[in-house]
Amino acid sequence: MVVAVLGLGVLAVIGNTIRLEIQQRRPEIEVTKLVGGSNAFVRRPFLYTGIFYGLGGALLAALIVVRRPGLPRPGGGRAVGPVRQPLPPGGLGRRRDWGSSSGSAPASAGSGALISTGRHLRQIEPARLSAWLLEQ
Repeated sequence: MVVAVLGLGVLAVIGNTIRLEIQQRRPEIEVTKLVGGSNAFVRRPFLYTGIFYGLGGALLAALIVVRRPGLPRPGGGRAVGPVRQPLPPGGLGRRRDWGSSSGSAPASAGSGALISTGRHLRQIEPARLSAWLLEQ
């Protein structure tokens, strides 16, 4: 349940960030579409941005977990959860932690960027721009 809520949070934050970047680059996108650029061509840099944000967030989170000063080490004999079972002595394993965070975070951030760009790029159409240019 916590993973699902955090995943939705990542989608929302990355989606909002990409939306703000699209709004900032709106004139550039309109010109690109006017000269024949497809939505896929315009979408690509935003997808890369989302993936890099996810990868940066995963690396930052992994560094925070590795350098966790003042927190007890796993396997200290403490009981965890309602079942009250002790933590495993070695933790979850660093390879698996690094692999899952470096793979799932960019994938979820890329998904958020894909959803956001798809939704917001459909609203920018060259037909509206050409009608505006004809009025000028």
